[in-house]
Amino acid sequence: MNDISRFLDPVLIVPYRLPEDALSGFLFGTLCLTIICLAVGDVSLRIVMRLNRRRLEELHNDMEHHHKLSETALRMGDKESYKAVNSQAHDAFGHYFSFGAALFCVSIWPLPFAMGWMSDRFSGATPILPWDVPIIGAQPSVTFWFLLLYIPVRITYAKGRSFLARRKQLATTAAAASGMAGDAKGPTDQMRHDG
Repeated sequence: MNDISRFLDPVLIVPYRLPEDALSGFLFGTLCLTIICLAVGDVSLRIVMRLNRRRLEELHNDMEHHHKLSETALRMGDKESYKAVNSQAHDAFGHYFSFGAALFCVSIWPLPFAMGWMSDRFSGATPILPWDVPIIGAQPSVTFWFLLLYIPVRITYAKGRSFLARRKQLATTAAAASGMAGDAKGPTDQMRHDG
């Protein structure tokens, strides 16, 4: 174990020791570790996005601008302009996509450290499956167990965030609509309501 793993080991091992059963402890501890990785990655992503907010907006606006120009050139039947602008649109999309890939990497940076710690701690002591599975065998590595729990946790988290964002958007829209409905009342409507 390296110094960081030794420093974090007393904290990271706690969830593994809470359940009495070894299998339950391993699964519960690994689940907690995946949640920690997800939280640290998400906080890191938010910080990096905030620091690069202007650049991200520039890339997005550049991509949309060139896309609209290429559509206009296509509608006007100017093939040469379309090809030139469409090439620029593809370049802008490539930059935006690459930036998005870099942001994804920021969100998963804790994973190799977590799996490295698990490998140091549980190498050869992972749960044994009741049957032999091709490629992974009867005793899968810590990577298998970690990813088996991390992927559904990440999907659930993403769906939950999406649901909450939609709900917040609906609440904002409803509040704005009710505010406009109140503003739409004329002075006589207000007097009838007040009096």
